[in-house]
Amino acid sequence: MRRIDVLELRDGQSRGAGRLTRGATLTGYEMLARSAGLDPIRMLEAAGLPFKVLSDPDTLISVDSVAALLEESARQSNQQAFGLLLAEGRRLSNLGVLAAVLREEPTLRAALKSLARYICVQNGGLRLTIDEMGEFTMVLLELRLRNPDRSRQGIEMAAAITLRTLRALAHDDFNPVSICFRHGPPRSLEIHQRVLGPALDFAHSFNAIVCRSRELDTQIASADPEVGAALKRRLDQQLIVSRDDPLDRVRQAVLALIPSGDCSVERVAEQVGTHRRTLNRQLAATGDSVSMVIDDVRAEMAETYLAGGVRTLCQVGHLLGFASGAEFSRWFRGRFGMTATQWVARREAFGSDIAQVWTVA
Repeated sequence: MRRIDVLELRDGQSRGAGRLTRGATLTGYEMLARSAGLDPIRMLEAAGLPFKVLSDPDTLISVDSVAALLEESARQSNQQAFGLLLAEGRRLSNLGVLAAVLREEPTLRAALKSLARYICVQNGGLRLTIDEMGEFTMVLLELRLRNPDRSRQGIEMAAAITLRTLRALAHDDFNPVSICFRHGPPRSLEIHQRVLGPALDFAHSFNAIVCRSRELDTQIASADPEVGAALKRRLDQQLIVSRDDPLDRVRQAVLALIPSGDCSVERVAEQVGTHRRTLNRQLAATGDSVSMVIDDVRAEMAETYLAGGVRTLCQVGHLLGFASGAEFSRWFRGRFGMTATQWVARREAFGSDIAQVWTVA
């Protein structure tokens, strides 16, 4: 496989080069690879990544290439927890300026919201979505790859880094109720339990860290909100530059608008600061439209909420912005070809019922 130059990735992003992440994502890779019997130079070359990325944390590299590197490293080393081992050596400071922002937030909740908002500056392929559900809060993790089958190591690494970040800010006084993964369990849970803790659930329809909402009220000692505000202004500028993908901007707007019940094409266009016709022309290049994105995001959210098993159909419909249960039912049948009740029953019939992990003591 030929090497992919970093400048080519930057210039070719609009030609399908994919999302980018900072080289800091691979901090510690060289040492871990050698300890696992791998040649890090050959592994990087095979993944199309420059070796200099290991010494320059600000080099921009392809998220898809990093995911491929981690999966192949896990395969060749026969170490299913490769991503977790890489995350285990991380410190909060590896997040760069974002780490400073998080330290200056008054509470864990505020820090988590900033992490979700600014993580795309650190890693353009990772999205965190916070779902506050009263007593419990879910931090949903999504790794956006061209090949979702290459996400196991990357998503476990992302979960571990997110968890370690929250624990560092809380001085290790943060214990999630559960950590859920879409993929199945590894052969051995030893490393997973050491890095993530014992509350692990596999084969879910979502990847998430589930915690008690009250834990997010934990105060961050010596935080200075004024310093934090100044740092966030700097990151906001980077955010403007990084959000040059119309599809990403539309998805973010849709996620914000759907719960309000006012997620129309016009409102989405208004949210991203353009006209609906202009926005649809931009999305047409990838075969999308604003209406299609709204429908796709609703479908993803519906599957997540229904698989959670703790909300009624009326509650799910309300969260998806529908005015009535009947309206939600009509949309669901049109989208999935069956009723929501049939969808849930079908999952249960195939043994995929999702445990209500947030009720675990």
